[in-house]
Amino acid sequence: MRDFPQSVVWVLWLLCPLLAILSAHSAPAQPIAASSVATSGSANSRVEVTGDRIEYLQEVDTYQADGSVVILYGDQRLTADHVTIHALTGHVIATGNVHLVGPVSEVWGEQLRLDINTEGGLVANGQVHFKQTNTFATGRLLQRYSESHYRIKEGSFTNCDAKDGEVPAWRFTFQDLDLDTSDSLAMKGAWFCVLDHKLLPLPTLTYPVSYRKTGFLIPSPTFDNRFGLGMQVPFFWAINPSQDLLITPNYYSNLGYGSDFGYRYILNRQSRGQWLASVFQQEQLPKVSGVQEAGADVRRIRGLLSGNHVQQFDQDLRMIAQVFFVSDPDYLQQLSNSGVARALPSGESNLLTTQRWGTGNLYLLGQYLQPLQSGGSDTFQRLPELGYSMANTATPLTGPLQFNMDTGMTYFYRDEGFHVGRATIMPGLTTDTLNLGHVVGLTPQAKFLESYYSRGAVEDVSVQRQTFWAALEAKSRLTKRYGTGDGTSMLHTIEPQVIYEYVPASDQSQIAQIDQLDDLPKKNLVTYAVRSRLLENKRSGSAFNWLDLMIAQSYHVGAVQTRARDFTPGAPPTLGTITQPLFPATTTVDGRKFSDLWIRAMIGNNTPEFIPGLTPNTIDIWSRHYSLNQYLTVDAFVDPYKGTLSQFNTDFRVQNNNAWYIEVGQRYAREGNLVRRGDIWNPISFNEVYAPTSEIQFVTAMAAVRLSQGWTVGARGYYDLKNGRSPEYDVVGMYQNPCKCWSLGMWYLQFPDRVQYNVVLSLTGIGWTENFGTAVLKTILSPIMIGERGLPWAAVGGPYGRMQPAGQSGASAIK
Repeated sequence: MRDFPQSVVWVLWLLCPLLAILSAHSAPAQPIAASSVATSGSANSRVEVTGDRIEYLQEVDTYQADGSVVILYGDQRLTADHVTIHALTGHVIATGNVHLVGPVSEVWGEQLRLDINTEGGLVANGQVHFKQTNTFATGRLLQRYSESHYRIKEGSFTNCDAKDGEVPAWRFTFQDLDLDTSDSLAMKGAWFCVLDHKLLPLPTLTYPVSYRKTGFLIPSPTFDNRFGLGMQVPFFWAINPSQDLLITPNYYSNLGYGSDFGYRYILNRQSRGQWLASVFQQEQLPKVSGVQEAGADVRRIRGLLSGNHVQQFDQDLRMIAQVFFVSDPDYLQQLSNSGVARALPSGESNLLTTQRWGTGNLYLLGQYLQPLQSGGSDTFQRLPELGYSMANTATPLTGPLQFNMDTGMTYFYRDEGFHVGRATIMPGLTTDTLNLGHVVGLTPQAKFLESYYSRGAVEDVSVQRQTFWAALEAKSRLTKRYGTGDGTSMLHTIEPQVIYEYVPASDQSQIAQIDQLDDLPKKNLVTYAVRSRLLENKRSGSAFNWLDLMIAQSYHVGAVQTRARDFTPGAPPTLGTITQPLFPATTTVDGRKFSDLWIRAMIGNNTPEFIPGLTPNTIDIWSRHYSLNQYLTVDAFVDPYKGTLSQFNTDFRVQNNNAWYIEVGQRYAREGNLVRRGDIWNPISFNEVYAPTSEIQFVTAMAAVRLSQGWTVGARGYYDLKNGRSPEYDVVGMYQNPCKCWSLGMWYLQFPDRVQYNVVLSLTGIGWTENFGTAVLKTILSPIMIGERGLPWAAVGGPYGRMQPAGQSGASAIK
């Protein structure tokens, strides 16, 4: 293409109307030849034409360009061997090596008829490529309605790499295709082909491709070795731009049939939520251990309801509702593939309303615990609890002192057994830090707790208790910064502290011990600690924690503990039942003056660090956090009398970009007394021990790695070293073809009561099959596959859960 001087372009722009006027009063003129011209389309949009030779026919207001023709109009670029432009109508006819490039798509063909005003046109023996989705379609005739909407006759469609005659991994051949990337895809007379071998006939197929379009999604056939053959047929209903409903009927040959209902909504800036209801008719018993082979429980309706709602009335008043409820206590044990869900002691539902004021917060809480692994019909429920918490506040009446207060009223309800109401008020006094020589800071504190109960644990008479907490804390802080030549610096801080606490003994023999406010043992304790931190501040503004070390220990000034709570499974309580103790079981212990020495060390940052553009707000609450943290934490207790470890826990995580990652956690507790960490007065104090327990040795691990030839494998396991058994281990693998237009995932789950395995398949841009193991596959492999296309699970921020291309946004999948 030859550049044409800008001055000549403007001369031609002015001459064209003049020549048209003169032509009406003179004899027909000869064609005007040039190599570059500029004309206008509708609304005076500029059209630039260059070529080896351009002729202007005045009589018909037409341009004819030959040889390496290039036409630029708006954000479109058209190249061809020969082009005819009808300036009056805006019609363009291009022939020979036609190539039309726009921001959304590219078109190739033998001939193109185009209306530059409407962008509509017709392509003969052409191809179209949609850039963001890598969609490639060919056909004998392409009717173009817009840059994103085509009607194609006798061709093929794929999301695989298929340029330059390359045979794609899969594609659809069809007689007729209507493709609108902002709406839907419809085909007639279609075949699904693998490596150009016809595999599955599809007489007619309609599928929504926009990220919010009402219609059926791709059916998901599945097989589970425990639940049998299955089928899911999802239907998505875009109720309006801020509400949608996903209905997923499902059937399993060895279990039953039912449906899932996922509802999401953002009613306004103050109101949003998402809910999942799963209901099915059980026709056969699940093939897992612990299930009775006969009885009335074979045919029954089972289900799950979970979700949350957030209502922000104004900037200070907020309500949060969270629900988790299952039809029967065995639901998760028998049907869930999540080890965490299977181990839940109870399902928690609550309704929390908070009102923020200048000096404190008022809250109203309703909480219901559904017994699963523990508890029963006599479990206490908080229905409701009203409380107020006031931060330290200076008032004219208190002078140099600062006043704070925590108060609450709770009604404990249960289906079986007595109900009880409790009212507490706990005012407190403190001062600003009193500096001694600008080296040591002293902070005296005091709290006074008054508790009233509507009845006692044994007798139906009101009970009250008064107690107080007095403390004096001394702190210091030493800091030094070390600079380096490259702009980074190292900040080293040492913070020693000592606190003395005193709580007198109080009579709680008539009080039902429901939570920690009811069990307040005496306390005459000194706790001393030192914290050392080494922090690197980088030139970019980020920071890295090289070491955060805390060492703490408590010393009993007065008498030592003689009895401790017994957590032995099945231990009968002093009063109450095993499912709801009123006076927990206790046993005799030999108390000691010095507590075990607590050591906590952390290297790295264990606060979630998300990839750029992916924040916690874009991650649905059901999914694992996609973080890239690397850290090592050690949490241990050392017995000062024996010089041995009483507890030793570690967590380690490291990740190499998207190549591999590994997470390892280890838990050890020796046989004997275990230290209780903190209480309502002070989170870092060790006033009590729990009764002797059996030894615990446990390891958890999860890792994934990319291999060659498109394979990614991962595993997760839990292993009880003490008893030599594994409650669960999972092995997963996934293959992606080179252009990632399809993937195949495999998973294997081993539980004590069953083994499950299955596969999932994804066709990029079309859909994927889904089954019970999809969440396991996603959890293990997601940390090294964030943002990739063609994954066989719902990704954050995409249509129906699919990851959006750059520059778009959407809502994540519900399920």
